[in-house]
Amino acid sequence: MQSRPQTADRVPGRSERRSPGAAACTVLSPYPSPGQKADLRLVIHDYSGHPGQVHLSRELARRGHYVEHQYCASYTTGRGATSRREGDPESFGVRAIELGSEFARYSPVARLRQELQYARMSARAILAARPDVAVLSNIPLLSLFILTLLLRTRRVPYVFWHQDIYSEAIRVIARDRFGQLGRLIGWVAGRVERQVARGAAAVVAISDTFIEQLDAWGVQKSKVHVVPNWGAVDEMPLRPRDNAWARAHGLVGMPVVMYAGTLGLKHDPSVISRLAQTAPTGSHTVVVSEGKGREWLESEAGDLPGLTLLDYQPYDQLPDMLASADVLLVVLESNASRYSVPSKVLNYLCAGRPVLALLPPDNAVARMVEAAEAGLVVAPGDADAAAAALSSLLASPVTRAAMGTAARRYAERTFDVTRVGERFDSLLSDINNAQQ
Repeated sequence: MQSRPQTADRVPGRSERRSPGAAACTVLSPYPSPGQKADLRLVIHDYSGHPGQVHLSRELARRGHYVEHQYCASYTTGRGATSRREGDPESFGVRAIELGSEFARYSPVARLRQELQYARMSARAILAARPDVAVLSNIPLLSLFILTLLLRTRRVPYVFWHQDIYSEAIRVIARDRFGQLGRLIGWVAGRVERQVARGAAAVVAISDTFIEQLDAWGVQKSKVHVVPNWGAVDEMPLRPRDNAWARAHGLVGMPVVMYAGTLGLKHDPSVISRLAQTAPTGSHTVVVSEGKGREWLESEAGDLPGLTLLDYQPYDQLPDMLASADVLLVVLESNASRYSVPSKVLNYLCAGRPVLALLPPDNAVARMVEAAEAGLVVAPGDADAAAAALSSLLASPVTRAAMGTAARRYAERTFDVTRVGERFDSLLSDINNAQQ
């Protein structure tokens, strides 16, 4: 195994972290003056800082709204373009919220303390922006619950942008770890998330598979809107296989399989290890991630010669990075398919590379890959079928090229931030008008 650690300034978010005594919030670009003409004052608060959410913030600002995009700079993940760029609207600003130390997602005691801290800090940041409406995405459940209580006391309407059914994830993990106590934890989490959803002015679900749960929670059907996630295809130009990033990492002249993105409790890193071991001779497996799954690979697959582990890369290098792969890999455990839609595949499709999706066939992304004819879908746990699918893809450049072309065409045809912006614009304006 080749493990190539990156310097701090090459990891999104790392260069923004501060010591515990530093200021909690850093405005990365000036928030426009209150006198500037705009239709609505909006906060898009995406804890993770993911590409799609900041892409929407820019689109809403282009549509004339006064938008502050907020995210947690202390959470280690792949991020989008979370700083101002040339050509950004003057009505667009970014605020990074810092906890003073890295978010301890796998330490229950430290995480509890940090989630309480984040609820207070995020509430202050949102209220300071004086929004007409706040859109909340990817926020840890306890923080989200407290934050929404505080917003309701101040009569700030919020949209719950439902990216995962968080309580279902907590229920599954807690049950496996703690048995009967875990069931109780899962029940409490379900009640908490239900309260968040029912208190929202609107719920935007990323998949129609979430509707059944929202119905069970008693969320009014008129408040539920399904808007699938999308890839920022305009920020992902097609790049050649032989590019500067591939050359810098020694990935030219060999078949490359790449996994890029979160590798946490709902992903089984041993699947990647087994695929790397059974991959055709001379091929190379690259994992671009950080956290628990990456650490497992470092400790358990340390003697595997065809495996390279990298930290998250800067967003502006994402097109070259993904283009360096011959096959892009996504994995998700079967019991996670009920509550999770792996959005990393959206960037994969934009990159114009074939996808090997180890997903339950009823998962929304599995259906997308098959509909786009952009790759192969194999049920999780079928190691032999996964190995055979990977071998067949690596053995056929013609098939890979056809699937890659289909992937990009699907992205260009389907991922339209203007259309998404229109839907959010209409929804947010209706919410604001209802408050008058």
